Amino acid sequence: MGALAHVLEANGLATVGIFPTDDIPKRMRPPRALVARFPLGRPLGRPDDAPFQTAVLMAAFALLASPAGPVVATFPEVVADAAADALSCTRPPRPDATPPP
Repeated sequence: MGALAHVLEANGLATVGIFPTDDIPKRMRPPRALVARFPLGRPLGRPDDAPFQTAVLMAAFALLASPAGPVVATFPEVVADAAADALSCTRPPRPDATPPP
């Protein structure tokens, strides 16, 4: 995302990336980054919590008012991974496992 953000910014399109940890924006130095300390696979936080997810998006969109930096902001809330809420794939298994993926 960081490299693509630089290309898009150079062509006049403002970007904001959402990252689960602050080490990625420190290395990639994207123009604008929101560090949201949420479990991997849940970039907007809690599933089925539209107000919370809206708050995350609004925090990310607010960074668009900042000049291309790098600007790194941290979302104030942390969402812990709940072991009871295991991620699962809802797709059924393929009926014929012999063809290559």
